Order: sequence, then C-alpha cells, then structure tokens
Amino acid sequence: KIFALAAAIFLAFTLSISALAAADYEPAYKLLYSLSPAIAQRLKPVKLFSEDKGIRLEVLSAHVEKNVAEIYLSVQDLEGDRIDQTTDLFDSYGINAPFESMGSCENVGFDPQSKTATFLVTITGQDEQEIAGDKITFSLRQLLGKKHTFDAALPALDLTHISTNPDTMKPAQVFGGGGEGFDSSRLFSDDFRVLTPSGMLYSPLKGVDITGMGYVSGQLRIQIQYENVLETDNHGYICFKNSSGDTVHSAANYSFSTDAQGKERYEEHLFDLTQEDLASLTPHGWFVTSDSLITGSWSVTFPLES
Repeated sequence: KIFALAAAIFLAFTLSISALAAADYEPAYKLLYSLSPAIAQRLKPVKLFSEDKGIRLEVLSAHVEKNVAEIYLSVQDLEGDRIDQTTDLFDSYGINAPFESMGSCENVGFDPQSKTATFLVTITGQDEQEIAGDKITFSLRQLLGKKHTFDAALPALDLTHISTNPDTMKPAQVFGGGGEGFDSSRLFSDDFRVLTPSGMLYSPLKGVDITGMGYVSGQLRIQIQYENVLETDNHGYICFKNSSGDTVHSAANYSFSTDAQGKERYEEHLFDLTQEDLASLTPHGWFVTSDSLITGSWSVTFPLES
C-alpha cells in the first residue's frame, strides 16, 4: 500500500507538472525539462514571437536537413533606435532541444527602416540523428549594440620612459590568454604576477585605458583596462608597426581581474622588444566598445520541419 500510495503521488505530481508545462508555466517547464527534455519540448506550446522592453523577437523560418537546423530570427526595436548592424546576443541565449546538440548564432543582416536585425541560429544534433519534427525553444536575456571600432596609431603613448623595475601584483582572478608564447601553466603558479595598475597613462577612446607599462624579466608589458566589461564587452589589443607597415604582435597576452567579482578587467600584452627596438616602431591599437545593453526576457518555441 505504501508503494502504491507513493506511485499515485508521483503520478499526480508528474501530471500536474506536465499540465503546467503545457500551459506554458515557466517554472514547471524548467523542472520538467531538467527531468525529461523530450517530454518538456513536446508539451511546450508553439510561440513564434516574444516581446519585452519594447523589443520583439520573432521566428522567421526554420529549415532542417538531417541533423542540422538553420533558423532565422529577427530582433526588432518597437520603441526606439537601440538595434543596429553591430547588435549581437552577448552570449546570453539558450537553446532547449529534446536531443543533444551544439548551437551557434550570428548577425546576418540589418534593416534600418524597420530597425530589425536578423540572426542565423545553427543547431547540430549529435550522432547524425534526424531532428525534423522536434520542437526547439530559443531564449534570450541580453542584446548588445551600438558598437564602435577603433583601429589607429597611438602617437600620444609615451614609450621613452618605461620602467625596468615596475611594481607587480598577483591578480585576484585570471581568465585566460593567448598568443604563440602563451603558457597556461603560468596561470596557476604561485609566482604568476602582473603589473600593478598605475592609473590611466593614455586613453585611446572611452572605455579603454592603458594603465601600465614596464619591463619584467626583460620582456615589455603593456596593460590595458576595459571599463565595465560585463555590460559593454569592450575588448581589443595593442601592437606595433614599423615604417614599412609590418606588424609586431604580442608574444602572449593574459586576461585578469584585480577584484574577486571580476568587474575590473585587464589585459596584459607581452612583447619581445627592447627599448632600442621601440625607437623604430609605432604603437597601434584595435579596440571595440559598446554603448547599448538591453536586458530582458524573450523566448520562442517552434517546430523543426524539413
């Protein structure tokens, strides 16, 4: 009797959750999806558009061939002028599917008259499983736009008085790095250190400051701070060019934060250049900044049809 009662309670609970999910009650849907993605997606109602914060997300088309789906979505500003050709989804989208999959998303067009950006979402099911007939839920939390690109020389950056004994510190967090000379093992060593930020030495544009320069173990380091990076995605790099236009890139770069919350973001670029080398080189910067972040809640659900 105890087992029968437990089974009855479980059945009632399951049916209740399923009913709520079918009625598009989000908490019930999330719970059911965590238990059974296939059932959750089968019960999820079709919803081809979603509006929040004066922004409309809409499904334009969904084409499937074998285990690959190509979905076109539009994002339209109904109230203002916050969408443009630079708008992206700031890695804030989610894809719920009844099968194991990988997804990507890119901005493929913008219509200034209707203030609409079009995105192509590509979903690939694993194991070459046929996915036609399934339903997909695409959710979105943030839109980032109004981006500005800076690509120019930095003539005002003073390279004549670079310290050979700069102050260094251990960063609070290290996020990664790159370059041919990048050594990931250094990130976890006790002696990994970066330049201590010394305040703005030079600012090529708003949101990007050069905050340190110095030679450490004979290697030139240039430190860049990106302001409010969690809401702007400000990023870029610094390099050098000679009179012939040849480019000298950094041997390695490291991204880190000086605070535990990761708000104060920095990048340090390491160059195998001496002070004598710098006399015949000009510093250049390539940076991307953003002025517009829209946060909301959008979700669409649609069938995949051949």
